[in-house]
Amino acid sequence: MKIPYFLSSIAILYLLLTGSQCTEVTESSQVASAQKVSAQKGNFNGGLNDGDNWGAALSNIGDLEGDGVIDLAVGAPGDDDNGDNRGAVWILFLNADGSVDISSKIADNTGGFSGNLDDNDRFGSALAGIGDLNGDGARDLAVGAPMDDDGGDDRGALWILFLDANGKVTASSKISHQRGGLPSKLDDGDQFGAAVADLGDLDGDGVRDLAVGAPLRQQNAAAKGSVWILFMNTNGTVRAANEIGDGEGKFKDSLNADDRFGAAVAGLGDLDGDGIPDLAVGAPQHDAGGANRGALWILFMNRDGTVKDQRMIAQSEGGFSGRLSDNDRFGSALSRSGDLDGDGVRDLAVGAPMSDDGATDSGAIWLLFLKPNGKVKGEAKISQRDGKFKENLNGGDNFGAALAELGNLNNDRSDDIAVGAPFDDDDQSDAGAIYLLFMERTRDEKRVSLFSN
Repeated sequence: MKIPYFLSSIAILYLLLTGSQCTEVTESSQVASAQKVSAQKGNFNGGLNDGDNWGAALSNIGDLEGDGVIDLAVGAPGDDDNGDNRGAVWILFLNADGSVDISSKIADNTGGFSGNLDDNDRFGSALAGIGDLNGDGARDLAVGAPMDDDGGDDRGALWILFLDANGKVTASSKISHQRGGLPSKLDDGDQFGAAVADLGDLDGDGVRDLAVGAPLRQQNAAAKGSVWILFMNTNGTVRAANEIGDGEGKFKDSLNADDRFGAAVAGLGDLDGDGIPDLAVGAPQHDAGGANRGALWILFMNRDGTVKDQRMIAQSEGGFSGRLSDNDRFGSALSRSGDLDGDGVRDLAVGAPMSDDGATDSGAIWLLFLKPNGKVKGEAKISQRDGKFKENLNGGDNFGAALAELGNLNNDRSDDIAVGAPFDDDDQSDAGAIYLLFMERTRDEKRVSLFSN
């Protein structure tokens, strides 16, 4: 039936005059409960020492032992087994409540690991579960040692560890300036291996590929940082590689000296729906909005490891409306975090470990609710003051220095998150701790005008 013109005009006029409204429903996320794990809490009996920095790196490694609960790798780059700061990795077999069932340590001549570590290698500074790379039925792990000296000072290295169901190393492969098939050579001070992420099968050859950060690599005569895309062989060596940074890999934005681009990386899956996995890269000392406030980039990838498109997220950039302060170092850690707001798009957790909420450098994390184009549609902060996080943080804890998605660990309706605080002082100075955050969705309904912008 056709509505007479004068009646439709009256209806529109009525709506305008009354400010007719509709209900807008949004979902966010906050902490329902938390489990702290440290030398004193969470049933972890591994024993930590001064300066271990346990929790400096985290990775979900899947259900290694096959009990139906995911397991977690935790880096302790300041561990002193057999020498100063050689580093270590702990495999935590978790209970569904976030406490530790049993644990296994991997370090110099420990846990089946026979690779040679030297003083100050800081093995365990970065971690990534990489599925079953070699096809033996057990899950494997990539471990960064960014201060390794193969070929020169602090050039860095990445170790590929092939694990068994008990968290022991059955074999390993080292990727560095001198080993593992890296086609381009590293320079002194690059710190290759400071970050690592599983990208999935980027080039479509049936083998998982990796992104590895080198945050002090020289680009255009300044230490701006870069990310290496490593196309892997199943034996843990590199088949081919591509570098992304200032003027490299079709990256279009300009970086500044000491931005530390590549200090954190996270595989995002296929965010934009083109069938190719995408990547998030942190630059925690970028100065957007103020000194060392930090930034990250969403990189939409080509199959050859170059950048198809990109979006920067920082203070007042990329849809991010959260408030950062100088020296927060937003982007120091990254992890995809499941679909926290329930809109069908995976979201991103971002560490800001030098945030001063509650105390100086106590730390914070931000949950970014993403659109498929990489833009932020909303955010939530978790810190001593925000997000209903009820645990006590102290000055200098650096909560948010590491992140890992946990999936739905406790079998409720929300995905959960692990957060590192590597300078926590439980039992020993800077021994470190982690927090397992059990999340809940919050529903916000508000009345909005049909004619509002």
